[in-house]
Amino acid sequence: MIERRYIRSDQGQLHLRTAGKAGDLPTLVMLHQVPNSGQVFAPVMPLLADRRRVIAIDMPGFGMSDPVPDPQTIERYAEVIGKALRDSTGEQIDIVGYHTGAAVAAVLANAGIVSVRRVAMIAVPVLTDAERAHFAALPPIPFDEAGEWARAEWQRSWTWRGPGQSIDDLLRSFAEKMRPNARRVGAAAIASFDMGVALRAVRQPLLIARPRDDLWEATARAEALRPDAVRVAIPEYGHGLWAAAPQKMAAILQDFFDLA
Repeated sequence: MIERRYIRSDQGQLHLRTAGKAGDLPTLVMLHQVPNSGQVFAPVMPLLADRRRVIAIDMPGFGMSDPVPDPQTIERYAEVIGKALRDSTGEQIDIVGYHTGAAVAAVLANAGIVSVRRVAMIAVPVLTDAERAHFAALPPIPFDEAGEWARAEWQRSWTWRGPGQSIDDLLRSFAEKMRPNARRVGAAAIASFDMGVALRAVRQPLLIARPRDDLWEATARAEALRPDAVRVAIPEYGHGLWAAAPQKMAAILQDFFDLA
C-alpha cells in the first residue's frame, strides 16, 4: 500500500509517497521528470518494497511540494531534497532518477549532502549545447481564456504517448502539467544544467536504462560517457513505462539494487 506524507525542507514542505518499511536494504528514493510528480512511480513502488522502504518525492514546485524561488536550478532541487532527507532520516539511500530526476540524482550522488550507495538513471538528459539552447529559447504555450493552450498541451502529450501507456495514465501526467509555471520552471532548470559533467563525476555503481522516448539519443550519449555503467535497453517502451511495464521496470531495478 502507498501512503502519503510531508517532510520539512528549507523551502517549505516536500510531499512524499511511501511504500514498505525499513529493511535490510537502503531506502530507495525515486525522482520524477518534470513537469510531473512522484505519482508516475505509483505502479512500481509496491513491487520494490519487499526488503526496503521506497519513497517517491514530488520535487520542489511540482506535485504537492512547495516551490523554490527563481531562478530554478537542478542544483537547488537537489540541495533542498538532500537536506530534507538527511534531516528526516539520516540514513544511506539508493536513488532512481527519471529524465529530469536523473540530473537531480547525479547532483545528489556527487554532493555528499546525504550518503548515496547506488544510482539508477532512466532516460538521461545528456543534451548537446544546441539542444540546451533550443530548450532555453522555447516560449511557453501562451495562455488564452478559451483554453486553446490546454488543447495544445494535450496534443503535445498525445504525440509523446508511449507504447502501452493507458489513457488514464496519460491523463494523470497531463493534469500535473496544468499546475501554474510547471513547464516553464522545469525547462529552465534542465536547459541550464550540464548533465555530461555531472554524470562523469558520479562514483557510485551506476545503472543507465534507455527507453525509446524523446531522450533516446541523449541517453545513448550518457552510455558513451559511462561505459562502466550497467546498461539496459528498453526500446519497446517510452513515456508512461512505469504504468505500462511495472513488472519489467521492477525487475530491472531489483537486479541492480537488491545487493546487501
